[in-house]
Amino acid sequence: MSFNRMSVTALALALAAMTAAPAALAHTHVHEMSIADNAKLAASPPDFTFELSEAAGLAKVTLADAAGKAIPLAYTPPKDMAASFKIPLPKLDAGAYVLSFRTIADDGHAMTTAVHFTVTG
Repeated sequence: MSFNRMSVTALALALAAMTAAPAALAHTHVHEMSIADNAKLAASPPDFTFELSEAAGLAKVTLADAAGKAIPLAYTPPKDMAASFKIPLPKLDAGAYVLSFRTIADDGHAMTTAVHFTVTG
């Protein structure tokens, strides 16, 4: 059986893609959050917690109302890497909010996550 140059190249590319896939899937990801995206909450939550698949640095956390107006947080991200974070939230009136956070994994991969939620009561 003989292979032509195109077949060998195609096989090499396929093998490279299969071996690279696990590395691409190995990035840190959000494992669990105390407030689900698009949640409707009866009362203002006292805090927001989230857990990552592995330790990462928390670079930034922001909270905004439906109009995009920033709501100050009494929280400074820690300097150390961690797999879980607890962010205290101010008392929120009824309305829609977006909480965003940016993490940086040990390999330098940055990930921004936004959680949309509504306080109904």
